Amino acid sequence: MDIDKVYNLFFSPTDTTKFVLQFLSEQISPNYKNINLTSRDTNLDDVSLAENDLVFLGVPSYAGRVPITFKERFSKIKGNNALAIVVVTYGNRAQEDTLIELFDMAKEQGFRILAGSAVVTEHSIIHDFGKGRPDRKDKAELISFMQKLKNKLQEDVLLVDEIPGNRPYKEVKLAPMAPDFIKENCVACGKCASECPTGAIDSKTYKCNSEKCISCLRCVKVCPINCRFVDNRVLENLRVHLTPLCNECKDNQFYL
Repeated sequence: MDIDKVYNLFFSPTDTTKFVLQFLSEQISPNYKNINLTSRDTNLDDVSLAENDLVFLGVPSYAGRVPITFKERFSKIKGNNALAIVVVTYGNRAQEDTLIELFDMAKEQGFRILAGSAVVTEHSIIHDFGKGRPDRKDKAELISFMQKLKNKLQEDVLLVDEIPGNRPYKEVKLAPMAPDFIKENCVACGKCASECPTGAIDSKTYKCNSEKCISCLRCVKVCPINCRFVDNRVLENLRVHLTPLCNECKDNQFYL
């Protein structure tokens, strides 16, 4: 099958999912377009997909589910029968029902699912878990996956009918983790406020509204002087909770 255009459509607050999708899409074509649903400024009215397009759909797993902010924005996009590869990244714990939920969402929006993958990455909060992943071995697996997918495109395209997971999906249980900032170090550049996916950070005081915050740590990622942070006590409690779940090296999952 001939592919007209290649897109990466993602929610990626710490840029990890974006990196994985770009790595995958580069195996198909260097001429891809990013559609960034992390940003509040992305104009979804400009997203126009067609049947011969190939779309890499990617999200990080948030407590085993698709991030609610992505769900809200993705619901406004029409797949128009475009082919899609659904991709979930997770920080060496478990993706649980994230991939099947993304699979169901993509089908509901009119995409044809060509393949799926759950990719192990460095944990976005506790960086010791999955540190350095995707590593060389992971990248070799991703390249092999994409070679099989390219072979699939050369033949009769067989769609993926089902992805492992649970319906109903697991209940979302996210611990609040609104980042704070060191006021005396802040240079008032405004990046944390402008790039927060949910608009949780006040553009004048730079304080975070914990009710709007989804603990994605985008503000920590984009702060040019590293003055935004999560309280050490919160981090230590999370580390204790995750250690028995994340110590074992997890495997990537591929569905063709």
